[in-house]
Amino acid sequence: MAAGSDVIKFLTQRVVKYLDEPKSVRKERRITKKNEREPLLTYLFGVVPMGLGLVFRRKKKK
Repeated sequence: MAAGSDVIKFLTQRVVKYLDEPKSVRKERRITKKNEREPLLTYLFGVVPMGLGLVFRRKKKK
């Protein structure tokens, strides 16, 4: 049962640390994390949709 109490202690520490941070810091971290995220199609299907999109965009411009 020691492992269970260790997990609870860890989670409690993380929650307290999160709640002690100012709201502005949490909001800024959330925004930067969102901006660093890759596009959804690339995340789900890899590089192929991105490549196809570039090819079709090039054809539309010509």
